[in-house]
Formats: sequence, structure tokens, C-alpha cells
Amino acid sequence: MAIPHPPQEPPTAPHTGAYRGLLYGSAALLAAACSTSVETEGRTGQWLVDLGSVQCSADPAVSFSADRNWMLFWIEHFQPDSGMKFPLTSPALLEVDSRRLVLPAGPADRLDGQSFSPSSLCWDDAGEGVFVRSSGQPGDAERPWYRADIGPDSKLVPVAGPPESCRRSPEVEWQWHREDLIPAEARGDLEIVRDGCCAVELRRTDGRRLARHEARSSLSDQVLVSRYAWSDSRTRLAYRLNEETSWRFGRPTASFVLEKPGQPDLLNGQVYAFAWRGDDELIACAERPRAEGGGSSLKNWRFEAANR
Repeated sequence: MAIPHPPQEPPTAPHTGAYRGLLYGSAALLAAACSTSVETEGRTGQWLVDLGSVQCSADPAVSFSADRNWMLFWIEHFQPDSGMKFPLTSPALLEVDSRRLVLPAGPADRLDGQSFSPSSLCWDDAGEGVFVRSSGQPGDAERPWYRADIGPDSKLVPVAGPPESCRRSPEVEWQWHREDLIPAEARGDLEIVRDGCCAVELRRTDGRRLARHEARSSLSDQVLVSRYAWSDSRTRLAYRLNEETSWRFGRPTASFVLEKPGQPDLLNGQVYAFAWRGDDELIACAERPRAEGGGSSLKNWRFEAANR
């Protein structure tokens, strides 16, 4: 049996929103008609930034300064009516507690200039800066590096390159059928075990079961965990559940936070990528409702301090 491609992250370009909404809407109506399960609304988070162009597919979607006071994520700019052929990607630097956005310094709807590669990101903890590299364009001979100070007056300036000590996040290939590709730093002692076609279990490596999910529709032929993230001390686990039918329609994804075995806490809305700030604050890239501007943006959830 051929292994299908893993679920893809949503595009953030504005012109794709209507098509994605139509697909999700059709799939949801079809699956709901054949399912007896009813879902609750889930735990509601708060939006961190007033942006609808956050790139959920960046790896990592969100990363932090050493003191966790600053967060870097990525936004896309794309206006096909202006003649743009490719979206431009920019780093965005946010002071988390004040929610002050200091990068990008220019307009969020820019039409020209450098595009940057999310995989190039590294933090210069000693020098209190961040380095990113131009993604380049076809025919470019060089891809210059840029540096920005971590602080309220941050701006990108060209530099020779990052120091050897520059801190990078582990690269993760989120392929649900290839757990061996996920580095131990991200995986921890978690095992994802599929039970036939239509159920999946999350277990510790010692065999303890953390949660079990079964298909919500009689038409489903795949239930899988497509992304997850441990909190800093691995007391909480955030994960995303996907469900697909044989003709590749997918129900809207469901995302959960798990602290106690067997008691997953449903998160409200469509969530695509996770990052923990400590053990008690979850930040995620999520779909923003059309009534609130649409697109993809950043949301956070706060949890009570766990008993440790």
C-alpha cells in the first residue's frame, strides 16, 4: 500500500483563503452528516498580534530568545494583483509580554525587497542578536546574512555571517509515518501508535497510554497525529489530530493539550504549529476566523501552574 503524503500546512497568502475555506467547509459538512459525535467548542486562547499573514509552515514557526522575553516568527507578503510572482518572507520580532512588534520595521504589505529563509534563523545569545539569511532568487550568486539586535530599536543590517556559537532550533520533518525522522529532542519519550485504520494512541516509551483517539466519522480511513510539542519540562503535550477519508477530504483538525493521561484538553479553532514558553504558556500558529480578519496568526493559551 502506498503511503500518502503527510498533511500540508495552510498557505498564508490571502488569495488562497477562500479556496481553503470552501474545502474545509465542504469536508466538515460531509463528515458531520455521517458522524454521531458532537464536539465542544474547546479552550479559547487570545490573539497575540493583529496580523493575518503569519507563516505556519516555517520550521520552527516560533522561536524564543534565551530569556524567553522575545519571540521571532515569520510573515508572508503576497499581492498577485501587483505583479508579484512569489511571496516575500520576513522575520517578525515580538516582545512577548508587552506584545510590542518591533520587526518588521517596514509596512506589513511590502511589495519588494529581500525575502528571508526561516531555516537560516539563529540566536546570538551572547551578543543579544538574531541572524537570518536572504532566501535569494533564481540566478542570485550570493545569499547575504543580516543581523538584528534584540530590543525595541531592532532593525536588520547586513553582516558577514553568524558566529559559531549561534543557537539554532532542531530541524524537524513532520511526517506522521516516519517517527524516526523526528529528533529525540523534540520526540522525548513519546510514541505514536496507530491502531488499524481509524484510531491512534499516544504512549510513553514504557508503554503507559496517554490518550487514544478514534475516528469521528464512519467514512474516515485515516486518523493520525501530525504534529506535537512538549512543554519545557515535558509535563504538558500539545498535539494536532488529523482525520481523512478515502478520497482525501479531511475533517477540520482538532488540537489538544494533555497534562493528565486520558484527559486531553481540546483547543478552540484550527491550530497548525505549536511552541511552549515554559510549561504554562502555549503559543501556536492558528487560523484566524474571517470575521476577525482571516488568514493565519499567533494565539496563546495560559494554563495553571502544574504540580511538580
